[in-house]
Amino acid sequence: MGLIITVVDTRIVGFGYSAWAAVLQCVLPGLGVWLGNLIRKWIMPDAVYGSTGAVIQARLLWAVLPQFIGWFIGFMVAMSILGIRA
Repeated sequence: MGLIITVVDTRIVGFGYSAWAAVLQCVLPGLGVWLGNLIRKWIMPDAVYGSTGAVIQARLLWAVLPQFIGWFIGFMVAMSILGIRA
């Protein structure tokens, strides 16, 4: 799981918004990673057959990609709730 540090000037937006931003940006990407791992365990094939390169590629895909997609979706949801545009 990644660590996201949000730099917000509290003189402009206030402490409540900064605290809310920190909570959302920690919780929602973490929830996305958890859901991505749940989906990965549910749909991941039991075995992958093929050449060495294809097997390595498939193993890396199943080890990283579902969790990353979940993290990215959770991060984007948190940013949209906060009204921050990238």
